[in-house]
Amino acid sequence: MMKRFIMVLAVFAALALALPAMAADVKIKGDFNNRFMVYTNHNDWLDGESGVLRDGNSNETWGEAKYRMWFDATTNDGKVKGIWAFEIGALEYGKGKASDGEGASTGGSYSGDTINVETRWLYTDFQIPWACNKFRVRMGLQPLSVNSFFWAETIMGVKAYGSVNSVDWEAAWLRPVRDETKDPDDDVEDLDAFYGRVNFKPMDGLKMGVFAVYFTGDADAKSPAEYGTITSQNYEIKKLGNNFDMEIFTIGTDGSWANDSFFAKWDFIYETGSIDDGGFALSYRGNSYVDNDGNGVSDDSDMDLDAYLLHVDLGFKMDAWKFTYTFWYASGDDDAGDDDLDGFMAVDIDRMDNICIFEGGFTDDDYFTEKDYILDKGFIMNKLAADYKASKKLTMGGAVMYMMTAEDIEYGDESDDSIGFEVDAYLKYKLYDNLEFAINAGYLFADDAMDFFEEEQDGNSDEDIFVSTARVRYKF
Repeated sequence: MMKRFIMVLAVFAALALALPAMAADVKIKGDFNNRFMVYTNHNDWLDGESGVLRDGNSNETWGEAKYRMWFDATTNDGKVKGIWAFEIGALEYGKGKASDGEGASTGGSYSGDTINVETRWLYTDFQIPWACNKFRVRMGLQPLSVNSFFWAETIMGVKAYGSVNSVDWEAAWLRPVRDETKDPDDDVEDLDAFYGRVNFKPMDGLKMGVFAVYFTGDADAKSPAEYGTITSQNYEIKKLGNNFDMEIFTIGTDGSWANDSFFAKWDFIYETGSIDDGGFALSYRGNSYVDNDGNGVSDDSDMDLDAYLLHVDLGFKMDAWKFTYTFWYASGDDDAGDDDLDGFMAVDIDRMDNICIFEGGFTDDDYFTEKDYILDKGFIMNKLAADYKASKKLTMGGAVMYMMTAEDIEYGDESDDSIGFEVDAYLKYKLYDNLEFAINAGYLFADDAMDFFEEEQDGNSDEDIFVSTARVRYKF
């Protein structure tokens, strides 16, 4: 592996010397991120929605490195460019291979591939020769930003984009999952997505956009025994794979407005469609799939999705201060036993809105959830944040938030929707123009809905969560 990697770098170094003669410019960029878990009292919680809050503390401290580099080879006239970005990490200090000694699988699905040296981007971007200079095509493994609450990650696909006057547009065919069947008796079970967006600026300071995404995929289930299972723990479109007959249509609008003092941002997303040949189950621990009534996997083979998300930021700036109020409501599902899926379902995102639940910690490969909701129960966020730019080099701030699920988390004879209050704080300091030190901390005063995630459930939350992380980050 290392020899092959060195050979690839050598080839790119040779190209960097040779390409100027071919009328191209090659740039190398990097993001070397050294991250540290300063301390957490509940490392058992930071396990990608598999976390279980055990009695007492699960203390932990560690260091890790996640390095990204990318090569940008662009012709001198800017009409063609190729991008290759790779990532190494996060490599934790002292951590070896998995117990089976095997690496993760390769490929180009959601979020890129998943090996130690990860291909992050790999695409060609070019101007259509017979069109105006504002009509381009991009193909390969590329960053996609539909909406930060719905889908904003790397994916394989072909995207056309451009602009006309003050209107920007983009349209794409995306292939998250390919079924390489060769059996003539099997149906091809690919999963495809089709995406379109239009952005426009009606006036100075105002930006608006509308978008739509259509997912379509087939499964080859012949009987209920072969049906896929949607679980509350993996309630996310990328976790569905190609295990269902799926038709999901999503439309949305987003935008922002700002003047010298005030600003606002908003998002509204509506989902509808069907997910057939499957069942829903409330799942949290191990492989014990039960619905809210303890009846096992639901036998509903055809499920209808009807869900939405609403978000707004309101704020103002005053000298070196910025104050922001954030609210969002992601709809939740109130009955795991019926054939209606009312919980909002994201595709593939990374939310950094707080430290103890989302990916706001700098060691952001360890978190409870990457989504903007919890299980299939949706989410309600109320957050007040203040940021202060003390100098050109120093920025600090903090936030307080109250969080709930949109629908009660039900288990046994218990139910509750209150996640609790969280208080976060951070400090960032530029050691040099391209080298930053940062530290943050969050404390969740857990409320009774968090009892669902505890090892010993009694209807009352017994475990608060504290997380503090830091980083030294070099970007060039």
